[in-house]
Amino acid sequence: MDANVQSDPELVIIPISDIHRCSTFKTGDAQYQPLKTFLQQDSIDFKNNFIAQTYVVIDDNERTDKNKEPITFPYSIIGYITLTCSEIDIDYDFGECERAKRYTPYPAIKIARLAVDSRYRGQGIGSLLLEYALYLVKDAIMPKVGCRFLITDAKQNAISFYARYDMQLVDTEENKSSEHPIMFIDLYKTAHYSSGENKVSQSEAILAN
Repeated sequence: MDANVQSDPELVIIPISDIHRCSTFKTGDAQYQPLKTFLQQDSIDFKNNFIAQTYVVIDDNERTDKNKEPITFPYSIIGYITLTCSEIDIDYDFGECERAKRYTPYPAIKIARLAVDSRYRGQGIGSLLLEYALYLVKDAIMPKVGCRFLITDAKQNAISFYARYDMQLVDTEENKSSEHPIMFIDLYKTAHYSSGENKVSQSEAILAN
């Protein structure tokens, strides 16, 4: 294990800040370099200009002096997810809301980026981030703004990961054979994810300290 990786981290999800240490994030394989580039070069600008919002997993054990305010601490980033507004054009059965079909494409939130530091992969952090996104959208966005779907342009080798959360491929041959096929989940039909809910509470608590 990397000497900088804590064996028992206290993981918390918080919004990205310009004081966070993006430079320490490791992607490992060169194919994931664009994810690191976005984190380092674009994530803060996108946040400040309301293009996309990024949430990061940090280890609060880094903040050994608990008298220091969390919002002023330069945490390393273990993983992150970036969310933005989007839409999806699919043939879909809305049940009793049949007239919704007249208004395609349909509103969605898009997972624009999801990445985990290569030193922390295989520890469920990607799942934690996805569950957080599901909880955040269902709890904070859907009740206030029309948003039926969560979508992503998945890498082929990530399809099975998203499928575990009932995300499905848009059912066209063109999409299925795409390098980054579109996957979606109907948020109206999903249950709340309790672990995501717990992490929301933890992140709010840490920012309030």
